[in-house]
Amino acid sequence: MNKQICEEECVHHWILDQPNGPTSGGICKHCGITEEFRNSMPGSGWDRSGQARKAKQAKP
Repeated sequence: MNKQICEEECVHHWILDQPNGPTSGGICKHCGITEEFRNSMPGSGWDRSGQARKAKQAKP
């Protein structure tokens, strides 16, 4: 598939790398375009340090 067509018309099917850090790379198995994906949602707890989580839990 042509890359120009891919960006406009491709229904992407992402193959993601193993999670290792805040983001993982992915490649569309149909057109080959690449993208970076977050491994967690902001504020979900995975992106906070243990100290920040403990401080938040200690508040009444």
